[in-house]
Amino acid sequence: MKKIFALMLAMVMCFAIFAGCDPAEPGGNEIQNPEDITGEVYDAGNVSALVPDGWKAFPVMDVFSDEEGATDPDALQICKGAETEWDILIKPYVQINHYGPDTTNITPSKDWYDDAEDIDPITTGSYTWNGFTGTSLDAPLAILWTEDGDHKYQITILLGTGDDAITLSDADVLAILASIDVAD
Repeated sequence: MKKIFALMLAMVMCFAIFAGCDPAEPGGNEIQNPEDITGEVYDAGNVSALVPDGWKAFPVMDVFSDEEGATDPDALQICKGAETEWDILIKPYVQINHYGPDTTNITPSKDWYDDAEDIDPITTGSYTWNGFTGTSLDAPLAILWTEDGDHKYQITILLGTGDDAITLSDADVLAILASIDVAD
């Protein structure tokens, strides 16, 4: 009888633990609204975005420049929990790439990724993002893109590494996507 009671008690405790968790948010945290996210705006030169509190922005090196150490004014990386640029290798991040009117196609090929699956469009602020999820080198990614007049954006999101993870429904991620702006 004691064993049955102990088994029932264990099952009730497990149910209580799972009932309190929101699968979209690790640990059952309450989902915030993107409008409630605070931070500072990082300006890469031609494109800028909100860097939420607890995240850090880094410039992206311009691999096509002849100038040593040149950064790309059309790209930036925003990494959750980062202290140094090396943290981009081990922590979740959002990389933003802006393309101007001379760019014809920014839609990436799903063939470059393992387990690629289309996602439903995501609307944040004035943007509607199309995209897919997949893996590259066993790392889970989301690739998003949108167009706004002559401006085009492609976003690469490293969703998780080790114990660190973000989702496409995180308020921080949605606030970053909604905040993207260009210098005219």
